[in-house]
Amino acid sequence: MALVRTNVTLPEELLRQVDELAGPRGRSQYVAEAVTKQVRRDRLKKVLDETAGALIGTPDWMDDDQALAFAKELRASWDRAE
Repeated sequence: MALVRTNVTLPEELLRQVDELAGPRGRSQYVAEAVTKQVRRDRLKKVLDETAGALIGTPDWMDDDQALAFAKELRASWDRAE
């Protein structure tokens, strides 16, 4: 992946904490990893928001009681010796 230089303005205290954790030579990688995690989180939230309730009214939809029964059954299967 090609790297691109950019200018980011951060609060002084936050930058001090980043340098404390990553070291001055690890700053770019630390910030890139943090931004990558946030992008993934934001994309997931967008998908979840866009698809929320998509199964309501379909045969695959479970109401609260059905979901609880399914979860209990699944947990019980984990406890069974195979």
